[in-house]
Amino acid sequence: MSINKILVHTQYYENYGFHEGGEHWKKKGGHTFQIEMDADLLMYTDPAEVFGKMVEAHNSDLERFKYIDHEIQFHTPTVLGTQDDYIAANSSLEEKEPNHVIAGVDFSESLNQLNNLKL
Repeated sequence: MSINKILVHTQYYENYGFHEGGEHWKKKGGHTFQIEMDADLLMYTDPAEVFGKMVEAHNSDLERFKYIDHEIQFHTPTVLGTQDDYIAANSSLEEKEPNHVIAGVDFSESLNQLNNLKL
């Protein structure tokens, strides 16, 4: 028996009408639940139905969750980098000269002429 972390992805809703005594549910992005279990059990049940029922147990008058899908985490995620790494990668993208080649024709000079028109 092997224990895996299962991530259960849901749509998160907030009730914007609660304080006025009504219901006005608004999507507010995703929310992820996790459960540690033997992933083989998923082969013998309907995970969407079971996780859907489990997720509903977290619903209240103020917030609601709707099952979307799930994934089995077989490995610990690899760290992609840091915020500084992200900023550096983004900066390197901004420094690139835009590609003005369309269908094999380089329009760079034409665009430079258009950008430098004197009115």
